[in-house]
Amino acid sequence: MSSLYQSMVAVIEQSITPLAGKLGQQKYVIAIRDGFTAALPFMIIGSFMLVFIFPPFSAETTNSFARGWLDFSATYREQLMLPFNLSMGVMTFFISVGIGASLGRQFNLDPIMSGLLAFMAFLLVAAPYADGKISTQYLSGQGIFTSLITAIYATRVYAWLKQHNVTIRLPKEVPTGV
Repeated sequence: MSSLYQSMVAVIEQSITPLAGKLGQQKYVIAIRDGFTAALPFMIIGSFMLVFIFPPFSAETTNSFARGWLDFSATYREQLMLPFNLSMGVMTFFISVGIGASLGRQFNLDPIMSGLLAFMAFLLVAAPYADGKISTQYLSGQGIFTSLITAIYATRVYAWLKQHNVTIRLPKEVPTGV
């Protein structure tokens, strides 16, 4: 059994590890990794709040501490949901900005501009405006894949435009910085 295990490990080390190493150095994979890393603290906060919102006790418990926690959670559920909604409910904001900033940095662009451009591209695609309201349905986990694609695409287009010196030229009368 150990020789089978050792031969499997050898095959993995010889064939899969180099492929994984090359894949891990690919700039788009690095940007996706950095985007999720940037969003991770907010996801942790949102997940941590779920413990307060939904205590790990049954409703029939007689333990006074557990009973107090359940009552507190029921009384202040709306206030406790706010940090959850502001982190997990808009996680694609953090992911798209992180991906755009990381990819922009790799293309020697301004990371802040690249990140904000990536987020605006995501909003244009995933937050349709209808009946005087903007849909927030895809700002949470449902829109992660769309966020990845639009952030990469928008940053890549921005890099191409900068590389080919495509800019909007304003008249001399317009102040600099506009």
